[in-house]
Amino acid sequence: MTSYQAHSSSHQKGSGPPQVSLPLAAESAVYFVDEAGSKGTLGKHFVVAAVRTKDPDFLSREIKACRERNNFTKADEIKFSKVTKHSEPILLDIFRAAISSGCTFGAFVLDKRHFDPWSSREQWQGHLFATDRLLRGLVTRREVGVVMLDHIDVPVGVSYGDTLVNSLNNRFGNKRFATAVSLDSRTCPALQVADLLASSVFHARKKIEDVGLEAFLEDRSPKARLSKGIAAALGESHFSDCRTSLLKIETSHERSLTELKRQRYS
Repeated sequence: MTSYQAHSSSHQKGSGPPQVSLPLAAESAVYFVDEAGSKGTLGKHFVVAAVRTKDPDFLSREIKACRERNNFTKADEIKFSKVTKHSEPILLDIFRAAISSGCTFGAFVLDKRHFDPWSSREQWQGHLFATDRLLRGLVTRREVGVVMLDHIDVPVGVSYGDTLVNSLNNRFGNKRFATAVSLDSRTCPALQVADLLASSVFHARKKIEDVGLEAFLEDRSPKARLSKGIAAALGESHFSDCRTSLLKIETSHERSLTELKRQRYS
């Protein structure tokens, strides 16, 4: 793959930003980001996950076709929390369709026993902290990224997407992400797939800690079956930390968060 290159034309002083020309081989990627887990003082884990695709239109059409093929068109939203014995194989089929469409996936698991971003920040800033950490671990130097986020509440006058993109690009020292926008997940099938991943990771981590790995692997409830099915579709058994060509999962740990604890979002 050709490395990302940006060529700026010469321009007169005071004429505004330089014109930018990207080579035809430059890559672009869209990251659909959703979250699951406990915020504030509740619970121990918070998970933010992303579905990465180079062709978001194709992904949306594949999800729609899969829903129609399974006669699963009446549900307003694909959501892990609403899985039933009947819908579990259908939701798994939808996730497999996302894999077949060429998506890759990532998740960042925030263990709040190591560091709780909500202890000293507003709720939206805690989300921003975790999402920033996830995307920094996924984006490559060979692409320009766009981020699609599940909507969260922020104070009046705050642009969550712009704040996130500025945080990321300032850290990289270049424009790695072009823009980010918050959407209603009910209108965005790819965000619903991100929910399936985030919730599957959270469910697995929570249950394994509560009852142990063996009991989780033997659990036949719809949520456990879906979580394990999605893990298996991604080449894993129970969402432990991994780094493959298809899936990247990272859990926070105390040493790695020393620098992040000093980070503050305005």
